[in-house]
Amino acid sequence: MGKVSEETERRTTRIRRPEELVYRGVYAPVDVRKMLETAETRGRILRVPVPHLFFGLKQLDDEEISRLLPHVTEKQWAGILDLDLWSRDRMSTGGFLYWEKYITSAEDAVARKLIRAADPELWELTFKRQMKAYAKVEEDEYEAEPEEGEWLETPDKNYLILLPENPDKARLLRALILRLYDLEPSYAPLLIDSSRARTSIEIEEIAYQNRKRRVEEMGFQDYFDAVQIYTFLPPEESLSEKKWEQIRQVGTLPVRLPEQAKGSLLLFQALALITCPQESQTLLEELFFVCNKVLSADCASPADPVRVKRGIRKAITGMNLGLDWWAKGNLQKAAEGVRHHYLQSFFQVGHSRLIELCREAQKLKKASYQPDPGSLLDAVFEGLLERYPLLAEQRRGKIRKRFFRSRQDLDIARRYLDQITKAQVEN
Repeated sequence: MGKVSEETERRTTRIRRPEELVYRGVYAPVDVRKMLETAETRGRILRVPVPHLFFGLKQLDDEEISRLLPHVTEKQWAGILDLDLWSRDRMSTGGFLYWEKYITSAEDAVARKLIRAADPELWELTFKRQMKAYAKVEEDEYEAEPEEGEWLETPDKNYLILLPENPDKARLLRALILRLYDLEPSYAPLLIDSSRARTSIEIEEIAYQNRKRRVEEMGFQDYFDAVQIYTFLPPEESLSEKKWEQIRQVGTLPVRLPEQAKGSLLLFQALALITCPQESQTLLEELFFVCNKVLSADCASPADPVRVKRGIRKAITGMNLGLDWWAKGNLQKAAEGVRHHYLQSFFQVGHSRLIELCREAQKLKKASYQPDPGSLLDAVFEGLLERYPLLAEQRRGKIRKRFFRSRQDLDIARRYLDQITKAQVEN
């Protein structure tokens, strides 16, 4: 009974964590599996915002995804590919094959929809990287003699294709090409020919620019724009005044702050004091936008819910840290702060205070100070030297590291640094 109760307590604690509440309330509020149960709810799937659909289908198995496909739109499928396939400006052709495998077994109308939803550059880049295509130059003669490997002659007999060495990829690519020729006999050879004529860099750049535009409409930024979230702000620097009319609203996401979260961090308490519905909604969409910036800057793929939740926790604790430091713990000042300054600025404030601690730790490291291995001070030292500094603490006899979340955490870390400095002087 004791172990069961302890496990239940741990599970309940996880559910109540801010990142879990935000993830469930903002990123994945839709139970896609439940929507598939009745004709009435299936009809609503086409109106589900792309991010909600994407994070919801992460819970589905292959059979359930196949049942979902007739009910998604081309725009939704394109958005799913946009969110899943990219890391920085690199597209995963393996990921593309994973999602497009459903074309091979879907009904004709559904398969055509999935083919049209994907940018042609995604097909071309996959062909470029996963196979070699040789065109026919004369009757029964191709550009190259068959070499060792598995070959496929296209149905129009215009190309001889060397398939991947991996048998599973070869089997899937063969099935996809034959399906493409069956459903889009004029489109398929155009894709193959274009993939032969253009370089990988050229194809990927066009695909990247198309994807960048669409994900920004969904409230996500690409990596090269998002890294500014880590801009350093000196303690004396004034924060930019918020211009409400210029805030980019996501608009399609019914963002809500979960009730369970409102009594926890200063950030959430401050947001709860905003009584104007329009301001409150805009602030929560702004919070969503900052979380997405952190995810993009850290290259945390939306396809990995664990990394997404960690990124959300990092963004929330960072904003709370900066707001708490700026408002000195005063709730009313914090509420005024979120109304008049950007939430991104508070994340930058929090991160900047951590960088200052990191710089102090780096000075000690250069002075060749090394705490006792395995000690709490050693863990504190290591945590502060991380790229994004963490706070080490001892709980239940174990030393753990976590994100800084309040000005009290900053005070604790500074006291540890004082202890380290004192020990160095004494030695």
